[in-house]
Amino acid sequence: MDNDSYTEVTSQGWFSRIGESIKGILFGFFLFIAAFPLLWWNEGRSVERYKTLKEGQGLVVSISADIVESANQDKLVHLQGLAVTEEVLNDEEFGVSANAIKLKRNVSMYQWRENVKTETREEVGGTKTTTKTYSYVKQWSQSPINSSQFKKPGYDNPPMLYHSKVLEAKHVTLGDFKLNASQINRIGGENTVSLHSVEMPAQLGGKKVSLVDNNFYLGDFPGEPVIGDLKIGFTQVGDSEISLVAQQLNQSFGPYQTEAGGTIDLLKMGLMDAEAMFAAAHKENTLLTWGIRIGGTLVMWFGLSLIFKPLSVVGSVLPLLGNLLAMGTGIFAFLITLPCALITIALAWVYHRPILAGVLIAIAVAAIIAIKFMPKREPVLAQN
Repeated sequence: MDNDSYTEVTSQGWFSRIGESIKGILFGFFLFIAAFPLLWWNEGRSVERYKTLKEGQGLVVSISADIVESANQDKLVHLQGLAVTEEVLNDEEFGVSANAIKLKRNVSMYQWRENVKTETREEVGGTKTTTKTYSYVKQWSQSPINSSQFKKPGYDNPPMLYHSKVLEAKHVTLGDFKLNASQINRIGGENTVSLHSVEMPAQLGGKKVSLVDNNFYLGDFPGEPVIGDLKIGFTQVGDSEISLVAQQLNQSFGPYQTEAGGTIDLLKMGLMDAEAMFAAAHKENTLLTWGIRIGGTLVMWFGLSLIFKPLSVVGSVLPLLGNLLAMGTGIFAFLITLPCALITIALAWVYHRPILAGVLIAIAVAAIIAIKFMPKREPVLAQN
């Protein structure tokens, strides 16, 4: 792999850094304030999703996919089986076709990529020196890399002649039912499409075409790729075993609206009973809830850190002092963030789950009272 580099050194004075950090206070304040409604909304979303799933668990009816029964119209139903299609998907540009639910073209181009390594050094007086080393490497990438933004000229990527794309069947059935577009889109499990029987043109886009490792290779020398060479492969999603929980709408499905306020439209790969599908949905809700809790807390912490950053910049006239202040303000920001986040989440629980929150608070108070009034043992005096 070719490699080249370019180094850029810049300096920023103490007054400039002070001005920049002061500007950051407004953005930090915005992040700090925005984290509160984010955490509050997340708890409400989590509770609504939990109630929606619990309501669905009590209503769902498991049915056979082999026959559509009008008695189940508008009900929340669970069924499982083999999703199939008779459609033949055709990528006309390459003459590749398959009887499949999905046909995916995967295109990679050999391109330049710019990597940046940044090192900073603070000097006595508050000046900060930044050294950026730009290195340039060649790699295969499915996404076009915009070389016009590179720091150093001379590493130009040509436009991609072809791009990745996905073809989807419009008519996919599960027994006697037809899946909707959203459900078809969620079916996964790709397998490689063999290209050995496909008739290849001698050239495409002005490039020589050959078959290498079950990929169309567009370029002169596959063993020695040059910038702009392409690799094009195909995968397909064939008939697949799936399980779903949704509202029966005649011969198809739609999201089921619950009284709790949310909707239910679940699809999983493989054969799963209703209980297992709802258990998986509850787990996904829990993971998402904790992910947003942690993310919201980090946003709050980062916002406070920006607010306090001028203090560390002021102290950076002595690099050691600036580093100590940066560490101290970071810790201080975290010590403020943690109770703010926890109190917000706790108040949201009181609002969204008042009974459960009340029970937990009562248990906590009872435990404190029990400890307070726990009988104390009198010290035993040693007898002579």
